[in-house]
Amino acid sequence: MLDRKMLRDVLALRGQVLTIALLIGAGVAVLVMSVGTFLSLRGAQQTFYAQSHFAEVFAEVKRAPRTLLPQIAEIPGVAIVEGRVTGEARVDWPGAEVPVAGRIVSLPLAGGQPALNRLRLLVGRLPEPTRHEEAVIHAAFAEARRVRPGEEIAVILNGRRQSFRIVGIAHSPEFVFTSRPGSPLPDDRGYVLLFVNETAVARAFDMQGAFSELVLTLAPGASEPAVIAELDRLLQPWGGRGAHGRRDQPSHRFLEDELAEQRTLAVTVPLIFFGIAAFLLNVVLGRMVEAQREQVAALKALGYPSFPIAAHYAKFVAVVCGLGAALGVAAGAWMGEGMLGNYRPFFRFPEMPYLLPAWLPLLAAAASFAFALLGVLAALRRILRLPAAEGLRPPRPAALGAGALGSVGGRLSARAKIPLRGLLGRPIRTGLTMLGIALAVPMVVLGLFWWDALDSMVALQFDRIERGDAFVALTDPRPARAVREMARLPGVLAVEGQRIVPVRLRAAQRSHLLALSGLPEGATLRVPRDADLRPVQIPREGVALSRRLAERLGVREGDRVQVEVLEGARRSHDLPVVALVEDIIGLTALMEIGALNRLLREDDLISHVALRVDPLAAQALWQLLAERPRVAATSVKAVWLRVFDEVIARMVLTSAVILTGFGIIIAVGVVYNSARVALQERGWEMASLRVLGFTRQEVARLLLGELAVAVLIAVPLGLALAQGFVALILGARNNESFDIPATISPATFATAALVVLGAAAASAIVVRRRIDRLDLVAALKARE
Repeated sequence: MLDRKMLRDVLALRGQVLTIALLIGAGVAVLVMSVGTFLSLRGAQQTFYAQSHFAEVFAEVKRAPRTLLPQIAEIPGVAIVEGRVTGEARVDWPGAEVPVAGRIVSLPLAGGQPALNRLRLLVGRLPEPTRHEEAVIHAAFAEARRVRPGEEIAVILNGRRQSFRIVGIAHSPEFVFTSRPGSPLPDDRGYVLLFVNETAVARAFDMQGAFSELVLTLAPGASEPAVIAELDRLLQPWGGRGAHGRRDQPSHRFLEDELAEQRTLAVTVPLIFFGIAAFLLNVVLGRMVEAQREQVAALKALGYPSFPIAAHYAKFVAVVCGLGAALGVAAGAWMGEGMLGNYRPFFRFPEMPYLLPAWLPLLAAAASFAFALLGVLAALRRILRLPAAEGLRPPRPAALGAGALGSVGGRLSARAKIPLRGLLGRPIRTGLTMLGIALAVPMVVLGLFWWDALDSMVALQFDRIERGDAFVALTDPRPARAVREMARLPGVLAVEGQRIVPVRLRAAQRSHLLALSGLPEGATLRVPRDADLRPVQIPREGVALSRRLAERLGVREGDRVQVEVLEGARRSHDLPVVALVEDIIGLTALMEIGALNRLLREDDLISHVALRVDPLAAQALWQLLAERPRVAATSVKAVWLRVFDEVIARMVLTSAVILTGFGIIIAVGVVYNSARVALQERGWEMASLRVLGFTRQEVARLLLGELAVAVLIAVPLGLALAQGFVALILGARNNESFDIPATISPATFATAALVVLGAAAASAIVVRRRIDRLDLVAALKARE
């Protein structure tokens, strides 16, 4: 009989059951989506790395003889070592709006796959050992430019033009994330990777019998720091630039940063949603059970023990949670596939399937059932404690003294007093309802604020810090007069030279590899700024660090850091931290260019040039720079911003739609269920008022007036909570590539408020229809 009652309740309360199931489904979907996306990325990484024998230690050197490799192989802890020749390249690609940059990597002399960092061929084959004009191209550029095997590609290597014929398209484990050096976004159309037989690469860079890059793996139990220290000692006479572990390999670092962020979000975001869902389920289901107190008391009076009654409500919860979990798992898997698709332009894995382990839906369903059951049993326990006779009576009206409304009460009409008495008479229930509605607002804000944050990032980084239109990298450091030569090019309005060198910063036990930038005093094309966005003078002595880098190193302004230069004589210097600056992209270390050159014991040299360009002459200037043999690469701000919009906007749009949808579900779920339960609790009162002559509109206004007041109070509360939720999510991030500001515009706040108000209005319309169809005879039947 109780099972039949449960089924009748499910059908009779189908509207409430559906909205509660949607609440549960939202929490389950976020958990499945977040955890599934993280597991899929991690699984694709581990599988590809293992299949490709991805190296664990990397080292660059100016030029070292291959006879050194056996000595390196004897270092304790080294398992496999492989030397190769690599170099920067420029590609003469017809129709490219800006010069295409790239990197060329040698393949073994004997042909076939390298021992480490093996390629995963998608199409074609590897170059033949005797055919030096053949090359394999990376899949990212091939896909973006629609390159097919058999096509020719012209490359400028070390100032000399050479043509290669594409014979294969492949993925590489060390270029899962491909971008121009120093860029935090993939540029598949403007950056190419070529894998060529070593003879051709060595001939182009005069590296016959030598290598410029070293990759190796470690034996089990080997000490990576000890191997790196010995490797640095052996390579230093040959121009070693500092060995580093896999953590500092650019592609792996970016991927690990994203995985760390996904791991954090996979914990924090589902916890927030499940926390909200648990709270709402306690409120909604608790009130639903309270509304059935007379039925529970009747069952007790008929002799039913407490356990079957509790089991009856547990089954009701199981049905609702089962429906919600099924919807949530399906939606979460679909959204996870969409989120994973957003990562494919970032991370180039041969295969990246969405992984949904069996334990994940079970965990989500079990968690939702536990939260829902907790809310039901808490209310059921209060009812079961009542004697049957007392439970059969209508609940005692809320006690509210005549003076509770104060002096205002005397000026209010009876129609205004009734909703206020309903709100003030049950302050705990009213407060919980308001809090539940308020929690819908941060969910909408979490979906929309990313647009504000990205606009703020672009405005700060590219309007106030990086103020040039292009950034030119030279093949090698040049005398400062190159700046004057660049200034004479047609279309150049302003030019500033920079000196950028690789360094390792150390502070106590912490260290970090990055590029130290030397800027001219009074620079206008790159203007460092402090936390208040005021310009920071480039220090003549000492070093300026970005705030996030200082936090990673555990230093403050006035502390000292050790700067180990990783090129030339590789000297170390102990310098004070004289300023902290803000930087949105990457981690930054700055010096005055003259001080940096003196530190290096070099003449007045530059390695990069920032340009401000006349837009009308820009296209001709890019082509002119592409023809200059000393220009290694040209990065154009307009192109970079376009890539930023194309890649980031898709991810932001997906997140905005998902989180806004969940915010609407929460708003509808709370408001609709609160109104329906209130109608169920007060159906007798509503029918009595109708019999006494109140119109349908007046009766609806009394009931919905309470909800209107609750919504109008809850929305400002939700807006206040939204800022804290955004700060919590961003504070949980740990990403070197981007520093996303917690910026929320008034338009976003207004949109979130309107979304929740609209959801509440839609719920009110549905409840109003229920009031209009109220059965007066059934509602007024004597309860005795």
